[in-house]
Amino acid sequence: MAATGDNLLTDSTRKFLNVLRSSLASIVAEGSSLLIGVSGGADSVALLRGICLLRDELRIHPTVVHVNHQLRGSESDQDANWARDLCQRLDVPIQVVEVDVSEQATNRRIGIEEAARDARYEALTREAERLNISTIALAHNADDQIETVLHHLLRGTGLAGLKGMPSSRALSDRVRIVRPLLSIKRAEIETFLLSLGQDFRSDSSNLDTSLTRNFLRHELLPLLEQRLNPQVREHLLRLTQQASEWHDILQQQASEILKAALLDESPSVVRLRCEPFKDQPRPLVREAFVALWAHRGWPRQAMAYSHWEALAELAQNGDSKSVNLPLKVRARRRGRLIEVDATGLLT
Repeated sequence: MAATGDNLLTDSTRKFLNVLRSSLASIVAEGSSLLIGVSGGADSVALLRGICLLRDELRIHPTVVHVNHQLRGSESDQDANWARDLCQRLDVPIQVVEVDVSEQATNRRIGIEEAARDARYEALTREAERLNISTIALAHNADDQIETVLHHLLRGTGLAGLKGMPSSRALSDRVRIVRPLLSIKRAEIETFLLSLGQDFRSDSSNLDTSLTRNFLRHELLPLLEQRLNPQVREHLLRLTQQASEWHDILQQQASEILKAALLDESPSVVRLRCEPFKDQPRPLVREAFVALWAHRGWPRQAMAYSHWEALAELAQNGDSKSVNLPLKVRARRRGRLIEVDATGLLT
């Protein structure tokens, strides 16, 4: 661990840094600038401290963005000031971005959790593009992954939802996010901070169990461990890994079917041959249409299982001649072709 300049690191510190080093080495090129989302909570502070301990070794140039959601009055402002002080001590540049999440939630008629998440990603993307930084590191950990998968499961997700959060995904044409702590548990993160003598901020809203994620974390998961299985978290993580493996296989085969079916496309209309869908397993056909939406960059949030199934039925049987889909998208069967018209979506 000579790269950190400290031969007295504890075993927990070494373990944390070894996992972080391996994750960063596989996703961030040497010499790269890296934007780090830091709220002041334990997870993001641990990510920042770990990267600072490794930055000379990996030749990473970190910059921090703190998003002030303005949801907790003076407490939110104190978090921002605390983050500024920490970054000054660590010699890391910091940008503080203020967002009125309550106003956005009201205007868009969505919940506070969703509005805060969207505002955070928008602010991070905007700052990364402004600073010409292509990679944003977020501090989601293994416990966050477990809570995400459980939430998806209870909402009736498909196989894709059981994959949980990916370790990397694009936010825009120029920016991607990476999650180097996804394999590290929250308890290990707090042990790492304790070994450094590093404090962190506690968000009082994290105790509000009227918010879905807090309910899962503080009430449902402990109840499942107590009443059903003490290993429920490990089993959910294993389910995530298995779902990811199978979904990757499904996506690859579905992409090949879509490639064979694609006849032509314009900015608003896609035409598909029906023949490649014939005699294919129904899950593959549904996934081929999911791949089409991804290929076109069309929003999928409003698409439910029933919509993908209706498209598959149209492609394989053709008894129904048209399907009306969310966001004014319409699919029509014309002989041996399917026409997907997204004119309404794009206007």
